[in-house]
Amino acid sequence: MTYSPTNKNKHVPQRSCVICRVKGDKKNLIRIVRHPEGGAVIDIAGKLPGRGAYICPDDECISRAKKSGLLAHSLGTVINDEFWNELEDYAKNHEVDSDMKIRSVLGLSRKAGVLIIGTDNISANKHKLLVMTARDCSESVREFASRYEENITLNMTIEELSETIGSGGGVQILALPLTAKKAGFADKIKNMAARHAEGKTERGTAIE
Repeated sequence: MTYSPTNKNKHVPQRSCVICRVKGDKKNLIRIVRHPEGGAVIDIAGKLPGRGAYICPDDECISRAKKSGLLAHSLGTVINDEFWNELEDYAKNHEVDSDMKIRSVLGLSRKAGVLIIGTDNISANKHKLLVMTARDCSESVREFASRYEENITLNMTIEELSETIGSGGGVQILALPLTAKKAGFADKIKNMAARHAEGKTERGTAIE
């Protein structure tokens, strides 16, 4: 591939999901626009005029948007069941990288109050946990995470991880419970990480 000096500084538009509040590349989110006659439409080309909002193509975000009414409130309109069915179908075929999906789950888990941040809080938790570290975390943090049976390294820097969960910065490690009643978020991340690893193996790339 030919190197182009302009690629390094190429601006990639960023937007935030109206539900989980996680920021990501515009192309990885779905833009919803209020229809002039009421209701909402999917802005497939990303060029429709009017009041709009972005949402992750994740079933959890879409489900919460439907139940909470946040998307309808953001658009200032009423959204019918036909649109929700259309959005769910469209989201299934919307290509998005696994990192964005994981960020979305982390954002939702933070809003749900189940995300555990920092070694002190993780140490104090007596439940079985999925421990996750930033890829550029310190050796001491990496060694701490290795003590847990379920631990993974996320494809995010400390800065990206901090931004994802809305922290002031410096987040190197976090965890999610694996107990029966609270394992939903952790299981999602484990499954996505496993699929990502399988895909890299199939392409002949070493797994991080």
